[in-house]
Amino acid sequence: MSKIDDIEIISRVLEGNTDAYSLIIKKYQDMVFRYVYYQFNDYDEALDITQDIFITVMEALPSFRQESKFSTWLYSIMVNHCKNYRKKKNRYSLVPLQSKKGDDEYEIQLEDSRENPEDRIITEDSLRIVKEEISKLPDDFREILTLRDIDGLSYNEISSILGINLSNVKVRIHRGREYLKNRLYARGLI
Repeated sequence: MSKIDDIEIISRVLEGNTDAYSLIIKKYQDMVFRYVYYQFNDYDEALDITQDIFITVMEALPSFRQESKFSTWLYSIMVNHCKNYRKKKNRYSLVPLQSKKGDDEYEIQLEDSRENPEDRIITEDSLRIVKEEISKLPDDFREILTLRDIDGLSYNEISSILGINLSNVKVRIHRGREYLKNRLYARGLI
């Protein structure tokens, strides 16, 4: 099968071919999951939130105006969803895995790509410490460092996603890295 661009896939979905949406999921699942996991540091919770994000994106597809790249639009939804989830976390303990819109009901299944624990044992204590410290960062720093240093987004993309100007992006990234560096130094990692 040839590579199909996001716009063509979205057109197919909007024309009623909801099966084509699986191509979007396959393309962006790892990116979304990685971001969510670094926000909440819980594999199962991140899997549920990722699934919910893809349902939200599917429902919002008609509002995608192609003024930015689809991935940037998806990131904006993802970041906002995580912020809202964090606010509601204490009030709700379950994340819906199904959605019903009109007469259509659909459930999105994400593959559980975890390796068998017996197949791989993580022995690097430093990786565990870094993940712990990232999860303990203030929300703004954790969010921006995940977008830049883990997902590899450009400053301009981050500016667009978070709705802040470019100089604020640079300042937050610098301060976040310094904050993380100090925490890692205190733990004896650097």
